[in-house]
Amino acid sequence: MGQFDHPNIIHLEGVVTKCKPVMIITEYMENGSLDAFLRKNDGRFTVIQLVGMLRGIGSGMKYLSDMSYVHRDLAARNILVNSNLVCKVSDFGMSRVLEDDPEAAYTTRGGKIPIRWTAPEAIAYRKFTSASDVWSYGIVMWEVMSYGERPYWDMSNQDVSFPLTLRLPLLSLSSPTPLSFSVDVP
Repeated sequence: MGQFDHPNIIHLEGVVTKCKPVMIITEYMENGSLDAFLRKNDGRFTVIQLVGMLRGIGSGMKYLSDMSYVHRDLAARNILVNSNLVCKVSDFGMSRVLEDDPEAAYTTRGGKIPIRWTAPEAIAYRKFTSASDVWSYGIVMWEVMSYGERPYWDMSNQDVSFPLTLRLPLLSLSSPTPLSFSVDVP
């Protein structure tokens, strides 16, 4: 984590190793996790602000991919928000370095997988790539636009992971009216 230097990746300030458990010290993020922050502020942001948050997350994830890292646990709960609404990717407990090969993948034999955020092929074959992080980013996009709702909220984890050869159901936004916005281009 200390090797990362990007405005949308949480900054490591230090590590405390003289006691158990070992602790990491990161920059202070006033608004905490993105999912809780959005639920607490339901409906208070413009679409432009929400898209700005997503742009920052996407920029941080591109940086990780360029550094040959796969996050494996991208979710709104693992994004931290500062006082300026800057979103930073955090929680690198499941992240892994990939080889310097665009087709590289990290394969795991065990451990828990965040089913609702994980690409079907990563669930089926336990193989994680930058492409599986892109799937997770799509779920994060839905979380942001729905103000922190739980993905596939009406389905069990088993139901989410079952249709591996089929498409998962579309996640609908709870807004009764379509979201729309316009941008003036000079």
